[in-house]
Amino acid sequence: MPGGSLVPPEPAASVEGRGSRRLQSAALALVGLSLLAFFFKDADFASIAASLAAAEGWLIAVAVCLTMVSYFVRALRWRYLLAPVGQARLKICFETTVIGFMVNFLVPPGRLGELARPYLLARREGLSASSAFATVFLERVLDLITVILLVGGWLAFGSAPDGAGSRQAVYGLKVGGLLASAAAGLGLAAMFVLARNVRQGGSALARVETVVGKLPLRVAQPAFRFIKSFGEGLGVLVDRGNLARAGFLSLVLWLNISFAFWLGARAFHVEIPFGATFLVIGFLTVGVAVPTPGAVGGYHLMCALALTLMFGVNENTAKAIALASHAIAFIPVSLLGIFFFVREGMTLRDIRRIRTAT
Repeated sequence: MPGGSLVPPEPAASVEGRGSRRLQSAALALVGLSLLAFFFKDADFASIAASLAAAEGWLIAVAVCLTMVSYFVRALRWRYLLAPVGQARLKICFETTVIGFMVNFLVPPGRLGELARPYLLARREGLSASSAFATVFLERVLDLITVILLVGGWLAFGSAPDGAGSRQAVYGLKVGGLLASAAAGLGLAAMFVLARNVRQGGSALARVETVVGKLPLRVAQPAFRFIKSFGEGLGVLVDRGNLARAGFLSLVLWLNISFAFWLGARAFHVEIPFGATFLVIGFLTVGVAVPTPGAVGGYHLMCALALTLMFGVNENTAKAIALASHAIAFIPVSLLGIFFFVREGMTLRDIRRIRTAT
């Protein structure tokens, strides 16, 4: 690897810790399989296969290309979020982003990529791992806010789906959107206060230091360093120029993701207004929040539910679209992530070491 190994030495792991991770992985796999079994309940496999065979291949191919473009947009946005922390090359941002998503999809238990991605980038670019992790956390908040704005915008100004099932689904989106908006707003406000206090040495940071100082010294010092470094990673919140660029790219990102899904649905001869795709994305956001390996089960179930409830799509066609869109979203980036991963000479054990070290 450039500049030496990016992986920390392996700590002495306890038997209990390893057993707990295995149990967690098994539980998540069981949840994913259960959701997948429910997804396939009463499915007509011949009809699903026929829908998959009749799909327009060229539209699927364009959707795949657009999906990969979304990871480039993510990398570019991440570079702007990292700007107050230090300079990061776009190439490294892209490679570590792809590796991180691949790890999220394929390595149990879920979400290890959220740790691996900032850790690897920080080591390659000489940045603080805690600060880099803060930018990933901020990314998730920006994603949530952008999806809420798109869904809310369509519900306010677009054509609402008809039917009793549609009204129930839209009501669920509104309630979920309000709750998520409140959580995102509170989180963003807290992060802004922390970022401003770290930059200006304000009273809030002093209070945090006082509270943390009551802990044992061996815990207090690293805890305060982490909090301060994390706050430095949120510096883009007080950097209007880079924050505006990151916000704009968040909009571009989710419009691109929505367009890719819209093309995927059209490949199956299902035509819905482009803006209505935002409603499906709202459902998928809930589906992928379940940290099953590869978002298996949750993604499929919520995708089919959105299409059937809100747009009256035939159940088996909806299941075919769910299977295809999941493959489009997860397989290409996973393959590219494996390529980057192997090229760096890394192993799955290295990823688990990173988890322990962070």
